[in-house]
Parts: sequence; C-alpha cells; structure tokens
Amino acid sequence: RSTDELYEFLKQLRLPPFFVSILSEPFNWTSEVVALKQVALAIFQILPTNPNENVEITHVALLSMPRLLVTFHTFSSQNEDDANVVEEGLLYRLVSQHAKQRGRVPEPSNSGMLLAWLQFHVRRTARAIRELRLAAVEMDRAMDRDHIGNFDFEQLVETKNCLLRVLSVAEEQHGTIEAVAVAEEGTEGLDFGNCGGALSMLRANASSNERLSSRVDKHLNELRERVMSHREDTLNQRLALLTILSAIFMPLTLLSGIWGMNFVNMPELEYENSYQIALFGMFALALCLVYSFHRTGWSS
Repeated sequence: RSTDELYEFLKQLRLPPFFVSILSEPFNWTSEVVALKQVALAIFQILPTNPNENVEITHVALLSMPRLLVTFHTFSSQNEDDANVVEEGLLYRLVSQHAKQRGRVPEPSNSGMLLAWLQFHVRRTARAIRELRLAAVEMDRAMDRDHIGNFDFEQLVETKNCLLRVLSVAEEQHGTIEAVAVAEEGTEGLDFGNCGGALSMLRANASSNERLSSRVDKHLNELRERVMSHREDTLNQRLALLTILSAIFMPLTLLSGIWGMNFVNMPELEYENSYQIALFGMFALALCLVYSFHRTGWSS
C-alpha cells in the first residue's frame, strides 16, 4: 500500500510516533528490535520466494501488543504491482499452512504466533542452506568424477553469490531473535513465559543456520581454490612448454642469423654439402636440447 494509507492505518492503532515513523517507511527498514512498555516491534530479513533471484533485501515487521499481532512486509520485485501481490499472497499461504500444522504455534497468543512466524522464516532459511550444501557436495563430486577442466565455474560463482545472500539473512535473523529474547523483559507486548521451550529452539535453529551457512561458504571457497589452482597449473605448464620451445629455437636462430650475414669471406658457405651439414647439425643440436630438458625434468 502507499505510505499515506499505511500511515492512516497505523494512527488507528494509537502507536507512539516513533513506531509510526518507522513502519510508515518500509523501504528504509533495517533489522532491529524496539520494545516499549505496551508494544514491541521486531523487523528482520527474510528470503524472497526464490532465493536464487538477485533481488533486493526483503523484510518482515512484527508489531506485537497485548492480544494483537500485526505483520508488515516489503517486497523487492522490480515487476508491476501485480507481481508483488502474487508474492505476498504466496507468502501468506505458506505461513498459514505452517501455522495450521499441529504444534507449529506454541501458544494461542500474540507471542506464540510471533514465534511461529519467526520459526517459519528460520526454517525457510535452513532449507535454502541445505539446498546450497547439497549443491556444493554435488559440485565436489563432479570435480572428482570428471576432469576438473570441464568443471562449470559459472555454476560455482552463482552458488557462491546465492549463499552470500542467504548468509546475510541468516546472520540478521539470528541477531534479531536474540534481541527479541532480551527485549521480552522490558515490555508487555511480548510474553514468552509459556513458550520458553519454543523460544530456546528458535534461538538454537537460528544459530545453527548461521554456523551451517559459514561451513558451506568455506566449502565453496575450497572448491574455488581447487579450480583456480588447476587453472594456474595449466597456465604454468603452457608457459613451461613455451619456454622449452624458445630455448630450443634460440641457438638455431643464432646460427641462422650468423650464416645470413652478408660477408664476402665466409668459408663454411663454400664447403661441399654445407647446406645438408648445417641442417643436420641444427637438428642434432635441437635433439640434444630436448634430451637435456627431459633429463632435468622440464618436460614432465
């Protein structure tokens, strides 16, 4: 909705002006938790519908008051407004299906529903990280199974970029959830007294996502180093071959240059079969150089 419509809706909730100013500018949101005596606000990053898309950061804001929970969303799609509506509707259907499952909502209250919302998005992040981990393992197996020269480096770059986006979301979600747990003590808008176990599990899952994404990032970095090392070895081998060829032809070029000088008195040019002797000598010299390079290991 437009900023004016959102502002009029927020005024009806009789929120403090500070909260209204934050919520009425959704495209300036950052991950944060603000808690006053009667109301608490948690803004955190979420993954878009398709984590592989290179889109801007998406946020969800949860406004929690006694017996009331209001959610706000931003969507970074660059398409027309109907694309935002489709994405928003899909997100709400996913959350609704998640909340209807048995045991998803730890307590029938605003705090319990808030935890269910957070858990839903934390699990989405965990699912995306697991998919990226499987992709990294498959690329590792393909690198061992096939020749590393046939490896699709562009796929590795795309997976790395996707992981960086997911890692950013995982870190922000972990920090926001920890801040929500701390903010409960100073506000009546949050009460996790009857769902402390769900909160502890949520914090553990968020921390696990951050650690797992860091391990996947390390794995992808190792794969990239293997590819770059192979490319450097290939380049060094080609440079070594060029060096050997240059060393072989250098004395031959020197002899050709000497015999090509226009001096009158050059006795070797008047010898019988001097041309054949010169070719044979140059060929023998080249063979000697090749054998020498082979003995010293340059040709391996």
